[in-house]
Amino acid sequence: MKRQFTETEWDVINSMSSEWMQLDMFHRHWALKESFLKAIGVGIGFNLQRIEFNVSPLQLEIGKVYKETKMLLDGDKEEDWTFEETRLDDHHHVAVALGKQEGLGQKHSDVCSMEPNQPQFIVLTFEDLVASGIPVTPEDSAYWDNFCSKQESPVKRN
Repeated sequence: MKRQFTETEWDVINSMSSEWMQLDMFHRHWALKESFLKAIGVGIGFNLQRIEFNVSPLQLEIGKVYKETKMLLDGDKEEDWTFEETRLDDHHHVAVALGKQEGLGQKHSDVCSMEPNQPQFIVLTFEDLVASGIPVTPEDSAYWDNFCSKQESPVKRN
């Protein structure tokens, strides 16, 4: 992962007082980098060392949205980009990149942020996600019976 983060970013990650806090800061930086890549519409082939995040504040409160983190692109501060960050819980960071898109192979689009104090994210269960699902094909119990008849692990042959 040293190729994906700048030396400054690694210094911030490693400056955290425990391994869990270091992992947490690692995930935060990764969410920020991923948000930028998605915003400009490129894949992971983009050289992630070209972008550097100066995270602020260091600790994020669960459920609160922050916009203080700044990004440098090729060493230059990018004033036109805003990164909205929040913590969903103790283990999940979310980052959304908002900013200019011209000059990056994209058409410019105006992006509006949600009103302050409105819920930004809702954690969904698997049941929530599939509740409105419609089967593509009719249910066939033979498929399930066939699946259940298979052995859990391959049989070793001598």
